Amino acid sequence: MESMLDYTPALAGKTAVITGATSGIGLAAATLFILHGARVIGIGRNAHRCQLAEESIRTVCPQAAISFLLADLSSQKQIKKLAIDIREEMERMELHRLDLLVNNAGTYSQKKVLTEDGIERTFATNHLAPFLLTHELLPLLQKSTAGRVITISSDSHYNMNINPKTIHNPDFYVGLLAYARSKLANILFTAEFNRRHAGSSVHAYAVDPGLVKTDIAYKEQPAFSRLIWKIRRLAGDPPLKPACTILYLASEPSIQNSPENYWCNQKPKRSSREATSFNLARELWDTSLSLCGLSDPQQEI
Repeated sequence: MESMLDYTPALAGKTAVITGATSGIGLAAATLFILHGARVIGIGRNAHRCQLAEESIRTVCPQAAISFLLADLSSQKQIKKLAIDIREEMERMELHRLDLLVNNAGTYSQKKVLTEDGIERTFATNHLAPFLLTHELLPLLQKSTAGRVITISSDSHYNMNINPKTIHNPDFYVGLLAYARSKLANILFTAEFNRRHAGSSVHAYAVDPGLVKTDIAYKEQPAFSRLIWKIRRLAGDPPLKPACTILYLASEPSIQNSPENYWCNQKPKRSSREATSFNLARELWDTSLSLCGLSDPQQEI
C-alpha cells in the first residue's frame, strides 16, 4: 500500500467522477486521486457534507482541482439531472472526456423502503444508480483512451443469488440479504459491461473493499442496527486501504483489458459462482434496462 502513497502523478491529466465522495472510501479515494494529479468531481447528497469534504481535501492539497455536485442516487430523475450537471461542470472546466467513474455510493436499510420510482431503495441505490449513471456518462468515458468504471461491491455477495424478476420489489425483505444481493448485482454488472464492451476503450472493475470503518450501516437506521454496526466496524480497516485498490485500478496500465472482474487489495479475487453466471448477468442487465427505461441493449447500458 505504501507505493500508492508516494503521490507520483499517476493520474495526471485524468478526470474522475466519484459518487459518495463526502466520507469513508469515497473521500479517501477522492483525496488520493487529487494527490496523484487527477481532477475530481465528487458527488454527495448533502451540501454541508460536500463543503466539509472539499475543505478536508484542500487541507491536504490547497490547489486541488475538486468540485462537488448534489444528487440523491436512489432517484432516477436526479441521476439523469446529475449527468447533465456533470457535463456542464466539465464544459466549465473545458474538459472533453471522462477517464474514471467510481461508483462508490451505497446504502443499507433494515426496513424495506420504496423509492419514488417504485424500486426497493437498496437495489436502486447500490445497483441501478451505477448502471444508469454509467449509461449516462458512457459517451464521455468512450472519449478516453483508457476509460475505467470502478464499482464498489462486497464479499457479502458470496452464497447469494438473485431473481432479476423480483429483486426490484421483493415480497420477502431482509436488510442484510438485500444489501448482499445488490453487491452481487455489482459484479454481474461489471462482467456484463466488459462482455458487451470487449475491445472498446472502456473497461469495468468491481472491488471488494473488505470490512471498513464507514457509516454505511449507521446512517438513518434504528438504534439496534447502529449499535451492531458500531461494534462490528471496530475490526475494520481504515478507508485508505480500499481507496488504494481503487487508485490501482484507476491507474495501472497493464490491467486495461484484464479478464478479471473482481478485485481486492490490488489483486484479482475469486468471486462466487453466481457472480460468474453468463445467463444471470444477461438477465439482470435486461431487467435493469427495463427498470431504467433504456433500450438498445447491444449498444447501450
